[in-house]
Amino acid sequence: MTTSDDTIPVRLTNIVKRYGRRTVLDGVSLDVTPGVTGLVGPNGAGKSTLVRSILGLVRLASGQARIFGHDPYRNPRRVRQIVGVVPEDECTIPGLSGVEMVRYAARLSGLPGTEALRRSHEVLDWCDAGQERYRPVETLSVGTRQKVSFAAAIVHDPDMVILDEPTNGLDPIERRAMLGRLTTLAKDHGKTIFVSTHVLPDVQAICDRVVVLARGRVQLAGTIEALTKPPQPEHHLAGSGPLEKLAIKLSERGLHARVEANETESIISLVSPKSEKIRDVWSAAAEVGVRIRSLAPATRPLENIFIDTLRRSDQDQHKTTQGDR
Repeated sequence: MTTSDDTIPVRLTNIVKRYGRRTVLDGVSLDVTPGVTGLVGPNGAGKSTLVRSILGLVRLASGQARIFGHDPYRNPRRVRQIVGVVPEDECTIPGLSGVEMVRYAARLSGLPGTEALRRSHEVLDWCDAGQERYRPVETLSVGTRQKVSFAAAIVHDPDMVILDEPTNGLDPIERRAMLGRLTTLAKDHGKTIFVSTHVLPDVQAICDRVVVLARGRVQLAGTIEALTKPPQPEHHLAGSGPLEKLAIKLSERGLHARVEANETESIISLVSPKSEKIRDVWSAAAEVGVRIRSLAPATRPLENIFIDTLRRSDQDQHKTTQGDR
């Protein structure tokens, strides 16, 4: 079944962008679907240029972009109405207070004066800006400036929000709050969220899909669930006590268990047990004296997937270079 372009938040087709002789984006084709999508890649991969291409802010060598069916190069005003942007670079206006900054963004989007002010306070309340909103933006902390920038991006209630490195410079509490707001916008308000970041734990925490960009090309794209699923269904068991004895006992019962060490502790990896076998796991643990803390389906760390993808990209590039000689 073919989906019409006007229902797809972002559709990029064979995007090519060059700066002089350097090709930054090389035939990028990509659909950003509803939900939360993370764009990751090494420094210089072209992530920020890809975001600017979506917004129609750079001239393309070839290819086309569509935002809910609209061409950002031919109809930029319409795209600005349906997309909110939090850029990586500082985007506040010195001399304005936080609430004045957000109200200015609301007025630019077409809201009348009184409604713009009301809406600005409403969004700043949701962003937990507090009384800091009345201070000049240049005197605010990094976290509060980020709240103001975020509020300015969503004050006009856009259908999609694009964020470039949204948690840069935030402390752990502010980072968690920011990620929570993005999740709320997507799940409770039906917004499409597109996050360009290098922080892989953020992506694994909130994203439905991930796109890996390297050497100006999409190297990998898919759902977090599908990409992090191991080749064979496994469970991880964490607990205290003689794990080696438990692994042997489970293997004797046909569950093919082995002890592995992760970053913080040793765990048991075992073939995912059928529902009738779960009781065997607990009884075997009781027999050997292991206290089980958790037993859950195993997933591959996104960091490992990212590194493997970059390694394959480097190998493909090396083969291509060798072939050109």
